[in-house]
Amino acid sequence: MNRKLWPLALLLALTACGPSPLAPDAASQPSDLTADQLIARYEAARGGEPKLQAIQSVKMTGTWGRTAKSSTPITVLIASGRYLRQIGKDAGAHSVKAVDGPATWELNPAAGIFRPEAMAAEDAGRYRNLADPQGPLVDPQTKGNKIEVVGKLPWRDFQVYKLKVTFPDERVSYFYLDAKSFLPVRVVSTLYLAQNGKEVAVEHIYEDYRDVGGVKWPFTEKANAPEGRVAQVTSWQKIEVNTPVNEAAFKGPQS
Repeated sequence: MNRKLWPLALLLALTACGPSPLAPDAASQPSDLTADQLIARYEAARGGEPKLQAIQSVKMTGTWGRTAKSSTPITVLIASGRYLRQIGKDAGAHSVKAVDGPATWELNPAAGIFRPEAMAAEDAGRYRNLADPQGPLVDPQTKGNKIEVVGKLPWRDFQVYKLKVTFPDERVSYFYLDAKSFLPVRVVSTLYLAQNGKEVAVEHIYEDYRDVGGVKWPFTEKANAPEGRVAQVTSWQKIEVNTPVNEAAFKGPQS
């Protein structure tokens, strides 16, 4: 009888355990480059500090879903202190996240949010830190971002430098720079799960860098948060820099 019952008990135990978190990093070694040196090489790799600091806005359009062949449209618009991510089109949008200065709002009919409402504090902090078209490694001191070197370690089949970025609100992200190209290949941060009321680790993998106006941008982003059962691929079809920004786009629709 015991032999017949143990598989059921094992199945129940495994189900109760839930999904596993992100795998831990390999052991790191001391870095041979300082934070300032790594930032300088990162900026040079992407196109140079002057070009990066000249970025005032960026608009990205593409497709989003569980695979690279997904066809759900996505648009992201970023200006200083402003951020908009819309998945779907216009009235058919099934997810909107927006930052308009100090205000944040969202729409998500699938989650029961049919009218624009303020994001949860945990979500709002994450998206406010994304409201920077230049990125947190460009002129970090002025923005109040603290950059520290964690070390150098193997990732996949090559070496990376791991940087710890602490934002002014004390939220933390980890940037992994390819040790040869000095372009970001991975970022690990946190994702707020409203259904569980908690934050979980999420990684973004960056691939397919292309030149846009003299600056390199990744045209493929892969998001993975095992604890939240999140696995998504964003394929950018077009990235536009310093195009005119309609400030009204960041404001919530009239409810």
